[in-house]
Amino acid sequence: MDTLLRRVIGGIQNGFGRSASLLRVIERRPELRVTIEELPRVLAAGCVARWHEWGAASALHWPPRARGWITGWRYQAGRYSSFHLMREEFAHFGYCRRDDEWECDIQDVVGLSASKSDLASFSSLDAMVEMKAPELIDPVTEEKLRENLAWREVRILKPETSDFFARYVWDGRLFLINAGGSHHFAAARYLAARLGTSVPLRGTLRTYGINEMALASLQRDYEMFVIGDTPCATNAFREAMARFRATYLWQFLPLPYTDTHRAILLPVAEPRSATVAHVLRGAGFFDLGAHLRGMCAHMT
Repeated sequence: MDTLLRRVIGGIQNGFGRSASLLRVIERRPELRVTIEELPRVLAAGCVARWHEWGAASALHWPPRARGWITGWRYQAGRYSSFHLMREEFAHFGYCRRDDEWECDIQDVVGLSASKSDLASFSSLDAMVEMKAPELIDPVTEEKLRENLAWREVRILKPETSDFFARYVWDGRLFLINAGGSHHFAAARYLAARLGTSVPLRGTLRTYGINEMALASLQRDYEMFVIGDTPCATNAFREAMARFRATYLWQFLPLPYTDTHRAILLPVAEPRSATVAHVLRGAGFFDLGAHLRGMCAHMT
């Protein structure tokens, strides 16, 4: 009888615009509440969040959908059903600015993309070479420096190379996107610092950033939050939204969050969706819009 009464009361509350079903789901599914934590600043370029790729087609989605298309749920014609929507903002959320005449010193490079060593285990190139290849930095001489720079896999110094530099503006660091030679490059950098020798580098720099106009456009239309991406949790969330008859859309998040997090977009123009946004914010759900605004404010 108590269970039946609670269902009746919940139905009345939902009918009057109170998202009782959602509140129950939040209470029963703590895995829905997740956060986007600051990532460790390690050597691996692959460990930097790929925000410029947000909206790109995900291999996890079947059937495949083109860049810019997102999926949502809404109450229409007497039933709660899925729909698809094209948002150009997701087709152009990130940008890549290219400079083919970039110049820097070897000390400016603080990370790499490829190595026989686990780049994600180290916070500095010096630490990696000291542990993994100490023979490359002994003795500390100009001759040893030249030997490392001449190594065939240190391709950034070659006239023709596929290696290039990369910077992600929300991260700020400079990476060498290399095909090999990580230990010799790190050794050369290590020796050059201790010898006081400048080693100029020249190549293509690709700077990745967020299209602030695309973000602003999305935020005009949606409140954006993050929820945990597990089948049980997301199904429970959808069922609660269906009972409340609130519209929402969802989008995969970029790496490294793709497998564990999901973005929820709530139309600000729809009262029930706005109520859900108020509930999620009050319950401490991660405000993705505020997070992205903060990142853009610090981009240089």
